[in-house]
This record gives sequence, C-alpha cells and structure tokens, in this order.
Amino acid sequence: MQKPASQVCAAHSELITAVVASRRAEQPHESAIALIEQYRNDGWVQLAHVLTTWLNGAEPDIARLDAEDQHIVFGIEYATQRPEWLDTLRDEARQEAAQAIAQMIFAATWGDFDALELLSSMREAAEDAGVEQSAAHAFVAMVEGERDLTRLHKKYPNAEGNLLTAVLNQLTQRETE
Repeated sequence: MQKPASQVCAAHSELITAVVASRRAEQPHESAIALIEQYRNDGWVQLAHVLTTWLNGAEPDIARLDAEDQHIVFGIEYATQRPEWLDTLRDEARQEAAQAIAQMIFAATWGDFDALELLSSMREAAEDAGVEQSAAHAFVAMVEGERDLTRLHKKYPNAEGNLLTAVLNQLTQRETE
C-alpha cells in the first residue's frame, strides 16, 4: 500500500475522515456523501465520482484522477488500514513541509536563484493577499541570517508558530551537518 502525501491528505482530512468512517461503518453514510457532494459542487467531479462509486461497493478507479486526487484516495485506503494515522496526519504534514522549506532556505542562502525566487514569490503572494509579517516573510528573514526563534515569533506574528519552529529546527540541523 502506497503511503499518501501527508500535505495533500492534511488539506483534505475532513473528507478522508468521513469516507474512512463510512467505510468502517462508524458513522452514517450521509455525512460522507454530503462532503463528497460538496467536493463535486466545488469542481472535484472525477474525485467525487470515484468516491461515490467506491462507497457503493466498486473498487476505486484512480486512472482518471490527477495526482492530488489519487493521494486523497491513497489517504483513504491508508487511514482505513491505519486509523491512528489520522491523529498524526497534521503533525506529519507540518514536519514534511518544514523539511522542504528548510531545504529551500538553505539552498537560497547558498545562492540558489530558483530557491530565492520561490521564497520571494511566496512573500509577494502573502503581501498581495494583504498578509504582512507572514511565514513567507519569516522564511526570507531566515535566508538573510535570522536564527533567533523568539525574534522570529515576535516579528512575524502571522506565521504559524509550530511551522516556524519546525522550519528553524530543520534549517539549524541542516546547517550543522
């Protein structure tokens, strides 16, 4: 069984949890169907079709699904076999994100243009959305050398604190290797 992408699954954890519970007969079918219908209405037509037919007894046909949708199905399969995984999913996704972001910051500090460009784009997107002092701003500060966690938390209050801490921990570890 393929382990699903935790970041994708964390973003869709409500749907995954409902479908898993329905498959395990822990709650009425209706809640899963309602969420699937909401996804269908939001444009996730192929995924909704696969999940509906799956709940009605057919095996999921993932061939027509894009990668994100496939990981949602993998997440449902994985959580059906390992329901405790749902309890750790958000932390796992945060840790994976922290590793990837720390690698990007590390690369940017060493002059990797693509990494620098991506971090700058993240900061600009936050600003365009009206979000100042965000995690993206903190990541750029890390590229510029900031390593004091207390200052980062204070200066970037709109950054999710646990993610900021995890990224800085990963970055510090990477720098000492």
